[in-house]
This record gives sequence, C-alpha cells and structure tokens, in this order.
Amino acid sequence: MKFDVRFTAIGVSIVLACLAQPAAARTCEAPPALTSVDPPGFYQNASGYADAIKPLHAFIAEVNKAADERDLDCVMDLLAGWARGSALLTTGANYQSDFERSWAGTDFALALLRFPGASIKADHRFQQIKPWLIRIAEETRDADRINHLGNNLVYWAGLDLMSIGALTDRGDLVDAGMSRARQGIRDIGAHGELERELMRGERALHYHNFALIPLVFCAELASRRKVDLYAENNGAIRRLADLIVRAVQDERSFGALTNVPQQLFPWTFQGDLAWMEPYYARFHDPRLPSILGPRRPFTNPRLGGNVTASWGAPLPD
Repeated sequence: MKFDVRFTAIGVSIVLACLAQPAAARTCEAPPALTSVDPPGFYQNASGYADAIKPLHAFIAEVNKAADERDLDCVMDLLAGWARGSALLTTGANYQSDFERSWAGTDFALALLRFPGASIKADHRFQQIKPWLIRIAEETRDADRINHLGNNLVYWAGLDLMSIGALTDRGDLVDAGMSRARQGIRDIGAHGELERELMRGERALHYHNFALIPLVFCAELASRRKVDLYAENNGAIRRLADLIVRAVQDERSFGALTNVPQQLFPWTFQGDLAWMEPYYARFHDPRLPSILGPRRPFTNPRLGGNVTASWGAPLPD
C-alpha cells in the first residue's frame, strides 16, 4: 500500500497544531460543601424534593462524569473539597436526609473503587477523603431512621458500609454492611418476593427491583473477600433476580404475587436495571443480553456513574 506524502504531511501538521494549542483546562474545583441535605420526602412533596436535592445531585453528576472520563485527579479534587467542608455530616430534620447521605456515600466510594487502589491510597488528598467517608458510613450505620425500617433502605445502607469499608480498609464497616445485606437476603421468600416491598401496592415491582440493586453489589463486594452471598438462603438473590428478569420480559408475570396493577417510574427498567451488569458478568444468564444491549450504557447516580464501563462484560454477537 502506498501512502500519499502530502496527506501524511497535512495530518502531522494538524496534530502538531493541536498540540501547540493550550489544552482547555477542566474546572474541578468543588462547589461549596453542603453540610446537610434535608429535602422533604419524595412522595410527600415531589417538587420540594426536586428543588432541595439539586445541589447534591449536581455534585454527584460531576464526580461521576470525572470517574467516567477516568480523571482520578478531578475526582480527588471534588471529593477532597467536600471532605474539607465536612459535607453531609449534619443530620437533617427530615428522614430523607439519612437516605440521601447513604446513597451519596455509596456513589462516592464506588466511583473511587473504579480506580487502582494503589493510585488512590498514594494520593495525599485521600488522607482528607478517607476519614470523611468513614464518618458518612458511621452516620449511616447509626441512623435509627434507617435501621428500624427493615426494607430496601437497610440494604442500601449495607452497600454504603461495604463500599466505604472496602475503600478505606475498615473491616468493621464491611462486616456491618454485610450484616445488613444478609438481612435482605433472609427477607427474600421462596418465589423471590419481599414482603415489605409487596406492601408498596402499585409500586411493589419497582421496589423489588430497587431492593435488588444493593444486594447484587453487596454480593459482588463480598465475593472479593471470598464470601458467597449469592448462595445464602438457598440462592435467594438469584430468586429475586429471576423475578425481576421475568417481569422485564413480561410485566404480567408479577401478577402471581399481587393483584394490584403496577406503576413503574421511567427509570425502573432503565438505569435501575444496572445490577444486571455485574450479574450477567458473573452468571451469563442467556436472557440478559437482549435486555442489556438496547439499554447500554447503564448509568446510575448511586453506583459511581457508568456501571457498564466498570462492571459490564461483553455481550455475544
């Protein structure tokens, strides 16, 4: 094959010209830290919730964007800025504040766990981030407004504890998180049902799926410690996963558990199916490629950004 020298020269000139231009500096300065986030309950006041949560969700989006772009320096800058400001450590008056802190801490830890551990721990900014995330985990662990519920929010708290514990080498937090995950696993019935989530009426299917998310990710983190949560309670997580997969294929299948017509949020069978990425990578369930393919990439603001990039496996052709 012959190359046209003229086009080669032009290409080199373009590359050199681009290199000569100053790179557009990405602003990674953290916004002012939110010492507390205290929205009203999502169902009690949807518009008030949306307004109150905007600053936190905007910050999470920035962290996840940097993680998606593999920009560890930016992730560190953002999180260190909030760590210095003791963000989210003041407990709000509304119970929703505990939930939001738990989810945010989970997201921050999972975003960092996308990078090599040695790179994170060698960075001086991690010495600011580490104690702050531990405080978030401890506040979540001790939050009575979560602990008494016995539902999906306890399982999400478990993922907060496990992810932060794994990141910070705090085995006690990992153990506390695993205990909460095991509570969820014990809650799963013979047909994959969760009694507390069935009580949600028209949102029961949504909350079965929402409850499954932290259980799958807890099982994945536990597997790194050679603990098989997938096997516990006679494969309970897999029963719940099967229930959801069948409902995605045919929503009417959920009618075996409840006669109440189900209402889904737009994200229920979109971003909230992100658990399928690690699940497929582990089990290669042949039903999942047709579900995963059209929906990829999966992004989730509670799971560190692009879940497909961080947990997914190639699909068959």
